[in-house]
Amino acid sequence: MNNWNLIILKKAEKYLQKLSLTEQKRIIQSLKLLIQDKSLVEIKPLKGRLEWRLRVGDFPILYREDRENQTYVVTKIKSRGDIYQ
Repeated sequence: MNNWNLIILKKAEKYLQKLSLTEQKRIIQSLKLLIQDKSLVEIKPLKGRLEWRLRVGDFPILYREDRENQTYVVTKIKSRGDIYQ
């Protein structure tokens, strides 16, 4: 059993709350899959950054892995055009 935890930073949480209920559910479901087994979702490391990207539809989700504490920290959730700024 995977014992990873998830922390969503305030800015990411605020953006998530602004989305439609359907989009919120899709993103939350993908984050749950990430916690269960990251091979179940489409992720990739970002070049020149410490973050990874999880894509859910048109919404990239940036997160960091804290392997020592077995925690994923979601740093940003935004639309494709705005996230990398």
